[in-house]
Amino acid sequence: MTTRLTLPTLGAHREVMAMTNVGVDRVHFLDEQRRNRRRSRRFGVFAVVAVVIAAVPLCVLIAPLLLGSLLVAAHIVNLVAPIGAEQWAMLREAIFVGPTIYRKHAGQDTLITWRALVGVYLVPPAAFMLLAWPFVYLVSRRAGAGVLRDLFISRAPDTTRLTEQQIVNVVGEIALAANVPTPAVRVTGSATVNAVALGLGVNDVTVLVTHGFLERLNRDERQAIVAHLIGSVGNGDLEIAATILSVFETWALGAALLETPLSKSRRAFVRKFVRLAYDEVRGRADENEARAAISALLEGAIPDIDEVMGAFERLHPKSVRQGCFLVLVRVPMFVLVGLSSIAAREATNLFTVLVLGPWLSAMWRARRRLADATAVQLTRNPEALASAVRTLETCDVEVPRGWLVHFLFLVWVEVTTQSAADLMAPVTNMPRMRLKTEPRLRHLATLGATMGAGERVGLVTRFRAAPPSWRELREFVGLVLMASGAVLLLVLLTMVGASVALMVLWSLLRLIPTLAT
Repeated sequence: MTTRLTLPTLGAHREVMAMTNVGVDRVHFLDEQRRNRRRSRRFGVFAVVAVVIAAVPLCVLIAPLLLGSLLVAAHIVNLVAPIGAEQWAMLREAIFVGPTIYRKHAGQDTLITWRALVGVYLVPPAAFMLLAWPFVYLVSRRAGAGVLRDLFISRAPDTTRLTEQQIVNVVGEIALAANVPTPAVRVTGSATVNAVALGLGVNDVTVLVTHGFLERLNRDERQAIVAHLIGSVGNGDLEIAATILSVFETWALGAALLETPLSKSRRAFVRKFVRLAYDEVRGRADENEARAAISALLEGAIPDIDEVMGAFERLHPKSVRQGCFLVLVRVPMFVLVGLSSIAAREATNLFTVLVLGPWLSAMWRARRRLADATAVQLTRNPEALASAVRTLETCDVEVPRGWLVHFLFLVWVEVTTQSAADLMAPVTNMPRMRLKTEPRLRHLATLGATMGAGERVGLVTRFRAAPPSWRELREFVGLVLMASGAVLLLVLLTMVGASVALMVLWSLLRLIPTLAT
């Protein structure tokens, strides 16, 4: 269950710091908290929808296994009790899905319905992903917050240093005010200026700060950032982040499953994960093994190309029969599964950027604004948080290995095509997860912070005076249509890819009786 901050009554906190700005539409931080909480109740639905849609690339693997098994069983049954021509025709239409879709689109009659095609090709992988997701989540809970802490090289605070002792005291004070257990504190030697709260819930939290964070910011700024982080913890953001990460981990498990025919290491990893999930259900999973498995899923490592090429080069036939098997089965399988694996990864990245990204980013930005409002509640000093945001905007905030959890940091750099390409993890493709500085400062101004020189004010007034233009609306509608088209194209391509594998199997099975005679 999500633990939330125990909030005082609204009337007790109507006194907020006076502002020097005129024309800023002031709101109370408790009103902001309620509004942003209402906007953030969609994460549970998001997780289910994301897992189901991300199952589409698995059609390439699961549909051939399912229909291939059915086809082999049909041939075996046909030896004992002949199957009717209509049943064979329906099975053939399901396997040759490309021509079937074309005939349906042209208005021609077919024996198999759209519902049956969707049920055969899309429902099994979606069901698999929905079943796999809870097990991934269970293993990630067993791994604990350590899997995130291990991303960074850190140490315990040195209490003989004033700034490190101060940060320990500040964390304890803010945690007491927020009515949450006091988090552990770790310090990383990076010269970057940033801080993050890592964990899976309020009872398993570590506040990680960089050396640059302790040296570049004053005490009020550090306190404001810590209040933002702990307020985020108290509002349940770490549980939400764990859900987001479990979705990406499930995607990575699906990609590893796709690569099992190509990679021995992938087959070993999938077997290990299945055993871990089984042990976790029985309450006996090893924490270190769980950390290693979840860390591998988070990083989204690609298969070893040398291993794949080595397996391909070892395909030396020792007889004519084995040579026919290699040419007709193994080589097409390598080509099909290899291309499907690449397509699945790229399709997942495309889905992340065009479909999942805008929705998730909007919801997560609402959580960041909620954490800002909570920080103001805890410190009564919105100006300190605004000052910290301004300072961080001018500093290097990119903590080494921080990209995998970049959305948990107070401030981060913009996600670019290059930064996403440098890491294979889909989570690095999430655009616009950060709050932009100027709108964020305007939002803090409504809570009582002063604006910097030359910055714009009056957000609500300006929005009312200048609603979105038709061009902006057209761009939004265009983005939605493009995302929908991308998903539809992904569905069609994966169904056709699965059909290719099945058509090869169909041809081989129809060829066997001819060779036997």
